[in-house]
Order: sequence, then structure tokens, then C-alpha cells
Amino acid sequence: MTVILEPTERRILQNPLENPQILIRIVDDNAATCKSLEFFLEALGYQVKIWNDPETFLREYEQFKEDGCLLLDIRMPNISGIELHDILIKKNFRLPIIFLTGHGDVEMAVDSVKKGAFNFLLKPSNEKKLTETIAGAVQLSLERHLKENKKIIFQEVYDSLTSREKEVIRLVAKGKLNKMIASDLHISEKTVQQHRSVACHKLAVRSVPELVEFLNIIDN
Repeated sequence: MTVILEPTERRILQNPLENPQILIRIVDDNAATCKSLEFFLEALGYQVKIWNDPETFLREYEQFKEDGCLLLDIRMPNISGIELHDILIKKNFRLPIIFLTGHGDVEMAVDSVKKGAFNFLLKPSNEKKLTETIAGAVQLSLERHLKENKKIIFQEVYDSLTSREKEVIRLVAKGKLNKMIASDLHISEKTVQQHRSVACHKLAVRSVPELVEFLNIIDN
């Protein structure tokens, strides 16, 4: 499981995205299939949670906040996998969904992917294909998490700066030199350098382009 982060993200988002908590959710009424999948996935290092009843899953899934994905069967009592997928779409379910079923066809697979499913696999699935598909879904889950939370996290880091540090980096981002900033703020050039150094360390930026990118994220 490799999560690719930009330099600033890598230094700021050490938790939870560099050591993510991953949970693979399985909704399938076949207990034997679930047990086999659980054994296989836990051997790969994943945490696994099983629901044999789609209705129970709908009542409980929001309790689990971990990144990961959902492995979903098609033929189940009361609510089919296709119907559950439609319900989850309406509920803005954020995790990638992988259909894993012994009862599917090309048309069903195409329709599911068009509606946002990550992939559609037939049982019994090739272990390599299943491993790669789950890894891809987990990566997508983490990337979505980063995108959704980046602005919030960056804003929290920015708020840790003093008022003077914010003034200095704003002027740095506009391309002003330390000497010009010192004149604008009526402080010494050495003081500007100190504020700039401390602020950049807090923001985990190493260059003016990184600083500009950081400020663009929180300003937009």
C-alpha cells in the first residue's frame, strides 16, 4: 500500500495519511465466501469487517470511518448488491466499491462502473487481480481523503503562525525580497529572516513556489 504525497503533504499529513487505518468492508450473504476473503485479506495486512445482511450494513456502516473500500456481492436477500449500490450513491458513500460476484454479466458490469463502481470482478477471482484491484481502491480512498481534508489541515497549520509571520510570508509569496519586506513592515531585515524561517518551518515549505501553492490552497 503506497500513498504518494507531495513534499509539503508528506511532512504535514503524517497522521492519518502516512500511517492510514485501512478497513476492507465485505457485504456478502455467503458465510464461507466471507471467511475465505477475510483470511486472504488479513494475510495481506488489511483489517476486515463483514456484513452478511445489506440492511444491517446500511444501519452500521457510518460507524466505521477508516479509509478502504467495499467488496459487494450481487445476489443477496431483501436488497441486492445493485440496489445497495444505488442507495449508497444517494447517501454519498465516499469509499470505492468493488463488485465481487458469481452472478454477473458484461452489461451489469458496464452499468455498475458507469454508476461509479471501482471494478466488477467475478468469483472465483484471480488472487493477483483481486489484490491489485483492492490496492488500487485503497489508494483512491486515501487520495480522496487527502483532497477532502487538505484545505482543513493546511488551514490549521497556517493558523499556528503569529500575525507577523503571516504578514511576512504573504509578502514573500508576492515575490518581495527580505529587504523590501523589512521596509514595508518597519522591522530589521534580520527579523524578517527569522520570521520567514520559522514560518516556513511550521508550514513545511522549502521554496517560494511551495509557499505560493500552500497559500493558494487555503485562499481558494
